[in-house]
Amino acid sequence: MAEKTVKLTTIIFVSVASALILTGTGVGIWLGVKNLNEVPHQEPSWSFKISGNIVGNDFNITLDELFEMPSLEQEYTIRSKTNNTDVYKGVQLTHLFTEVIDIDPTAENVTFIAWDGYSWKFSISELLGNDSYILAYEKNYEYLTSYLEDGIGYLYLIVGSTEDYPFNGQRCVKSVVELSFA
Repeated sequence: MAEKTVKLTTIIFVSVASALILTGTGVGIWLGVKNLNEVPHQEPSWSFKISGNIVGNDFNITLDELFEMPSLEQEYTIRSKTNNTDVYKGVQLTHLFTEVIDIDPTAENVTFIAWDGYSWKFSISELLGNDSYILAYEKNYEYLTSYLEDGIGYLYLIVGSTEDYPFNGQRCVKSVVELSFA
């Protein structure tokens, strides 16, 4: 009889312990692992300006509007003094330029202007000819943060290296605040 009681007690103990472990693990996973899309951006109403040679008036696009657009997520290597490879996610410039911005047919170039005044001019044909160029808002599955928070800005122009520009770092504009068409 005592042997049956010990076996029964052991079975109950193991069952209860297993249930607690499984429940705790489930709750831990539920609380600890978050889907980035469920975590709101801290500044969803922040916007960047579209100006210059476009049809209609200058306008702004908010981060929330950008998040609603189709995105591309892939690994990029930024080559400059050092090489850094990270996963970036953002809106393809081909989508932005063909579906969102009504570019005046006479426009030939677009300048990406950063918060600190740094800028880089591209031909529109180059940007439309490459589906991998993006305006990134995530790096390694986390939203980009502003310079004021020691980040690189909410938007980061990511362009791959090319034959003409094997070192693409200077062309990848951090903290983009304006796209100006000319």
